[in-house]
Amino acid sequence: MIKILRGVITFLLILITSILVIVTVVPIGLFRFIPYKPLQIFILKINESLGELTLASWKAIQNLMHNPKYKVYGAEKLKKDIWQFTTINHLSWADIFLFLYFTNYRMSVPKIFMKAELWWLPITWAANIGLAMPFVVRRSKAVIKANPELAKTDKESTIRACRMYQLYPTNVCGFIEGTRIDKTKYDNSNSKFVNLMPPKIGGMGYTLEVMPYIDHLTDITLVYKTDKRSFWSFLCGDMNEASVTINTYPIPERLRNKDYATDDDAREELRSFLEEIWETKDQIIENEKAKYDIKSVF
Repeated sequence: MIKILRGVITFLLILITSILVIVTVVPIGLFRFIPYKPLQIFILKINESLGELTLASWKAIQNLMHNPKYKVYGAEKLKKDIWQFTTINHLSWADIFLFLYFTNYRMSVPKIFMKAELWWLPITWAANIGLAMPFVVRRSKAVIKANPELAKTDKESTIRACRMYQLYPTNVCGFIEGTRIDKTKYDNSNSKFVNLMPPKIGGMGYTLEVMPYIDHLTDITLVYKTDKRSFWSFLCGDMNEASVTINTYPIPERLRNKDYATDDDAREELRSFLEEIWETKDQIIENEKAKYDIKSVF
C-alpha cells in the first residue's frame, strides 16, 4: 500500500510541475516570434532557465520520494558550453528522468526533434513554442522516391527551425538504438553486441546534416540494479539504484554536413564511428554486470 501511495504521489507531483512549466513557458515563448534576434535569444534563455528549474524540481521529487542511490562516473566530462549530440542506451521510460537527474545544470536543456504529427500534444507544442524544439516530418522511402523534392523541402524547413541553435550552445538528445531494448527486439536485431542493439544512424545523421556545427558526442551508459523496467516501477521507487557512465567524443568534421539519406559511404563511415563507441559502451555494461552480479540488463 505504501509503495502504491508513493507511486501516485510521485506521478501527481511530476504532473503538477509539468503543467506549471507549460503554462509559464508558452506565453513567454510567444515573444520569440518577434523578428529581433537579441530578444529571441533572451526569451529562449529565460525559458531554458525555467526548464532547468522544473528539472531541478523533478530531482527534488525523486530525492524526497525515492531516496535514489545513483553512482555516476565521469560527471566532470559533462559540459554546458558546447554544441553536442547526447545519446543514452534505452532500457525504460524511466531513462529520461535518470538522465535529467544528473545532467541538469551541467548540460544545456536537451532538445529533441519532434514528430510533426504530434503537434497537438500540449507537451510538444509547449516545447516548440517555448524552447524552439523543431517539428520534423518523417516520410517513408517510398514517398521520397516518388517525390525527391519533398526531402529537400523538409530539410530546408528543419534548418530554418534550427537556425536559432547556431547562436548559442545546444544539446540535441536521441536514443541511437532507436527503441527501448528487450529480449525480443535484441534477438531480432542480430546485434554483435552483448548488451546493446546496433546503433541506428538515421537520427544522429539527420542532426549532423541540418546542424553541422554540432561537434561533440556525449555518450551515457545506464545500468539498473533491478530487472524492473516499467514507468510505474520508477514512480514507486523500485528503480532507485543505477550506475551511470559518461564519455565524450569529438565528432570528426568529415562526418558533419553530409547527405546521409543518399550517401552510402557517409552512412558507413558514421556507422563505423558509432560501432567503435558501442564496443566501449558494451564493455562498460559488462563490467557493471559483473560488479553487481547482474545477469542481464534487459
